[in-house]
Amino acid sequence: MFTKQHLTPSGFSTILSYYASINRGMSAIVSAAFPDIIGVQKDKVILPDNLDPHWVSGFIAGDGGFYIGIRPKIGQIYFRFHITQHSRDINLMVLFVKFFNCGKVNIRSNTNRCDYYVQDFLQIYDSIIPHFDNYPLYNIKSLDLADFKKAAELFKANGRKNIEAIKEIISNMNSKREE
Repeated sequence: MFTKQHLTPSGFSTILSYYASINRGMSAIVSAAFPDIIGVQKDKVILPDNLDPHWVSGFIAGDGGFYIGIRPKIGQIYFRFHITQHSRDINLMVLFVKFFNCGKVNIRSNTNRCDYYVQDFLQIYDSIIPHFDNYPLYNIKSLDLADFKKAAELFKANGRKNIEAIKEIISNMNSKREE
């Protein structure tokens, strides 16, 4: 773009070839308008045997999530830590199981997505949260982690007896967060 090549037909075609290579590919409208565009070949990624903990925190800062829910009819509080990726990254998701020594990987049926997730409270409390104590997040997601951790402490201390305090925490997490 600095050299204005994107304004030329060949430069625009190069951009479209990258567009054709992203996870969902080109839209039907763009494909119909530019039928000769072929996506660029992606390099094969070779994963390490073990993940670096600093890298894990950075990755989760972008693609991870912390969720707390309450099942209304029974008042059951549950915690979920998750990472979602394209299904071609399933081997990476399996490395998270190895790294945290807990969790599961699920390929979503009828989609091209896969998830690494941990729903067992003790695994979250004993493995997931301590990781971030040692390798913190440095973005807005750190606020959700802090709330997640606070709710986990309340739940660990008194379970359902702290449901109102946990509801209050949930009301300001993730997309409900007020600046």
